[in-house]
Amino acid sequence: MSNPTAPTYRGSLAVPKAKQVLALGVLSRLPSGLIPFSVLISFTQHYGIGIAGLASASLMLAIALLGPTRARWCSSRSPAMVLLMALSSVLLFIAAAAAISVSRWQIPLALTAAAGALFPPLTPSLRAAWSRLMPDKQHLQSIHALDSTVEELTFVVAPLLGTAAMALTDARWVLVSSAFLLAPAALGLTGVLRALPGSEEATAASNSDAGTPRRSIIRTRDGQGITMPVIVLGLCGGGLTIIIPAASAGYGNVISSGYSFAAFSLGGLVGGLAYGRRKWTASLRTRYTAATGGLVAGALLLAALSQSPLTILAVFCVGLPMTPIFVIAYILVDERIDPSRHAEANAWLGSGYNLGSAAGSALGGQLLALTGPRLVATTLAGVALIATGIARRLPDEPSPVENAVPKGPLPDPGESSSNATQAS
Repeated sequence: MSNPTAPTYRGSLAVPKAKQVLALGVLSRLPSGLIPFSVLISFTQHYGIGIAGLASASLMLAIALLGPTRARWCSSRSPAMVLLMALSSVLLFIAAAAAISVSRWQIPLALTAAAGALFPPLTPSLRAAWSRLMPDKQHLQSIHALDSTVEELTFVVAPLLGTAAMALTDARWVLVSSAFLLAPAALGLTGVLRALPGSEEATAASNSDAGTPRRSIIRTRDGQGITMPVIVLGLCGGGLTIIIPAASAGYGNVISSGYSFAAFSLGGLVGGLAYGRRKWTASLRTRYTAATGGLVAGALLLAALSQSPLTILAVFCVGLPMTPIFVIAYILVDERIDPSRHAEANAWLGSGYNLGSAAGSALGGQLLALTGPRLVATTLAGVALIATGIARRLPDEPSPVENAVPKGPLPDPGESSSNATQAS
């Protein structure tokens, strides 16, 4: 099923501009991790945890629900629109931070939601950029796996940075500083998008289709087959936030649940790195079905071990297919979605996971109150089984992609070897 001669991570990083885009990804995701945390703490300090919860939910819903629309709007225009959207969002976050001190909490909450509604599609656009930057599917798989791993680490570091900053200054200043990071990230992304191979052709294709009504990606067969496993992955992740503390309290101290949460992220890191460094001969559909099936197996194992100290092992197994599911989804987008809509499709994946996670937490909490963690985990396994069937329904071969954007020329083998050696 696999071949050890696949491109290494070092070889993928040797592709021109790869390191620059990967570093830009870190800069783009830091505000995504810092801003929600800063909003939560700022509102908690001034209005209490109840209002802070409303503000946090409003921000995340505005970001998730409008994510595909923002990505589609920016893709149909010039890359500079990402920068314009970022600057608008920064100004609204600054206004929200300034208004947090007023007595009427509705004002800063509305400003925060508006800032989220204009949150620039940085990560979806970067994911789309990989499709035009990488010379072949194997390099694309490798770089997506590496990028997803770096993304996980970024979201681990962001709250730590926020906590350290809040020990030195007011949380509102941390919110403002975090928002300012959007500007250089958007500026760098704009430069990268303009310099990528096929950028002019992509803009022309998007502009020519801007006035043509098209079905939403989520309503197409390929779109549903690609997105549904990611939504269910979000459901499982949200359900874990309820199951883990309940299971930990059942056999020990609820404080120990932190180890299980770390095990979930560690499973994603291990699974992503292991998957990305191999050359798979099975079709994308088969791999996607198998990865989603791994989610079923992990959830069933969690149901069996949810009342024992081995819960941490089960949670690790649930996390193992997480990054592979995302990586395969990104490659399916590259293969089966019109290039002019890659950013929109990637936004659907991010929004789908976030909305699924919110639903998993809410519904899992209600179900847990009526039954227990074992039945919640079993229910998640059943939903994951349905997603496995949806992934299995993907066509064997992609439909012809119109308006294809040509990729950059393949690098000279000798040059790639030289760059890889220097990178080591």
